[in-house]
Amino acid sequence: MKKILLLIFACFFVFSSNATHLMGGQITATHLSSDSSGHHYIVELTAYRDTVGIPMASTADFTVTHYYLGGLSTTTYTVDYDSTSGNLLPTVTVYGVEVYSFIDTITLSSAGYYSISWEDCCRNGAIVNMSNPLSENLFLITYLTVDSLNSNSTPTFLTPPVAYLPHDTIWQYNPLPFDPDGDSLSWRLVEPYGFPGTPVGGYEFLYDTLYSDTTGIFSVDSITGSISWDPRMLGNFSASFLIDEFRNGVKIGEMRRDMQFIVVNDTSNFLPNISNLQTVPTNSLGYPYVKINPGTNYQLHLLGNDQNPNDILSMQAFGEVFDLTNSPASFNYFYTGNGNEIQGDFSWTPDLSHVRPQPYITVFRTSDNVFYYDNTIQFEVTLGSTDLNEESISISNLYPNPSNGDFIFSVNLKSSKSITVKVVNMLGVDVYNKNLDLNSGNHLIQNNTDLPNGYYILSVSDEDDILKTSKILINK
Repeated sequence: MKKILLLIFACFFVFSSNATHLMGGQITATHLSSDSSGHHYIVELTAYRDTVGIPMASTADFTVTHYYLGGLSTTTYTVDYDSTSGNLLPTVTVYGVEVYSFIDTITLSSAGYYSISWEDCCRNGAIVNMSNPLSENLFLITYLTVDSLNSNSTPTFLTPPVAYLPHDTIWQYNPLPFDPDGDSLSWRLVEPYGFPGTPVGGYEFLYDTLYSDTTGIFSVDSITGSISWDPRMLGNFSASFLIDEFRNGVKIGEMRRDMQFIVVNDTSNFLPNISNLQTVPTNSLGYPYVKINPGTNYQLHLLGNDQNPNDILSMQAFGEVFDLTNSPASFNYFYTGNGNEIQGDFSWTPDLSHVRPQPYITVFRTSDNVFYYDNTIQFEVTLGSTDLNEESISISNLYPNPSNGDFIFSVNLKSSKSITVKVVNMLGVDVYNKNLDLNSGNHLIQNNTDLPNGYYILSVSDEDDILKTSKILINK
C-alpha cells in the first residue's frame, strides 16, 4: 500500500508545480598547482533542478573540512553560480531540467585528508522511491587526499548527463567516470543522503522489482561504469552512487553522486542504437574490446539506426582517447543515404606512450534528439598479440540462475593460476569470498552460499584483473 500511495503522490507532482527543485549533482576538485602557500584546487559543484520549482540559489556554500590527528578544522566558501550555466537538458516531458555550476578556486594549506560538502533544501517532490522527498535535503560530499609529493584530483565524468528515458525499454547510459591521475575507480549503489551521514527516509533502491523489469534490473557495471535499466513504471526516480578512488591498492578518496531519472511514456518513439556492434571483438568477459599495437591505425565504422523513419539521428563519442596530448583519436559521423541511417567513424593510431594494461573506455552515444543510448567499447594499447582468442583464461556456463544459493561455473586455463570468486550485494558489500589455486585445463567450480533472497553480483578475478562479472538472483 505504501508503494502504491507513493506512486499516486509522484504522479500528482509530475503534472503540477513542485514546491521545490533539487534533482541531484556532484562535487569535483581538480589540482592546479602547489607552492609554499599550499595546494591550489578548482572546486566545482554541478547541481540539477527542474524548471517548475523555485529558482536556483544564486550562491552555494562549500564546506571544506580538514581531518588530522587529534581533530578537524572547517572552512566555508560562499560561491556565486557560473552565469554561463543554467542551461536546459533536451526536454521531452512537461518540465525541463537545468544544469548549474558553482566554481571556485581554493587553497588547502597542507597535505592530508579533506572533505568538500554542500547541502540545500529541498529535493524534487516528484521522486517516487522516497517516502517524503519534499522534506529531504540534498547532501553531496567528496573526500580527497592531498599529497605533497604526488598531485591528486577527484574523479570526473566525460559524458554529458541524461535525464529522460522511455518506459518499459532496456536503456543504457554511461557517465564515463574518469580519474585524471590514472587512479582506479570502483562504483557502488548507496542510499542518498539528506544530511551528513543521514540517508533520506523511506528510500528504495531501483533494483527492486517494483521499479525494474526482470529483463533489465537497474545496475551499474563495475568495470565500465555503464548504467542499465528497464523501468517498470513512469515517474521520477532517484539513485545515488559512491565512487571509491584507489591508488596502489589504497583508498584515497570517494565521491557521492546523486542522479534523478525521469521515465516518460513515449510508445511511438523507439530508442536509437548501433546496429552492427556485434562486429566489434569481445573479450572473455563478453565486453566489446579491441586490442591495438602502437603505431598501427585502427578504424571502426559503427552504424546508427532507428525504427522511426522520420527521426534525425546523431552520434557522439566520448573518452580519454580524444583528449590525449599525443596522437589523439578522432570521430565523426555522416548519413549513409539508407533512410535515416548514420555511420560513425572512429580512427586512432596510438603511440608507445599509450601502452598500458588498463583499457581506454570509450562511449559511443546515439541520439534521435529525444532519447539517448550509450554503447561502451574498451580499447587496449598493447605490445603483445591483438588476438583476443589468445587469452589465457575463459569462464562460462554460470548455472543455475536464479539459484537457491548453490551455483556452478566452468573455467578453462592455459596455465596454472590463482583466482578469487566474490559475491557482493547491491550495496557493494562483500558477502562471499572463495580463493582457488587451479592447474591448467578445464575446471567445474561449485559454490555453496547461504545468502538471503535478492540480486547479487558475482565476480571472478585473478591477481591482476576482474575476469568476469555476472548478475545472479538468489531465490530460495
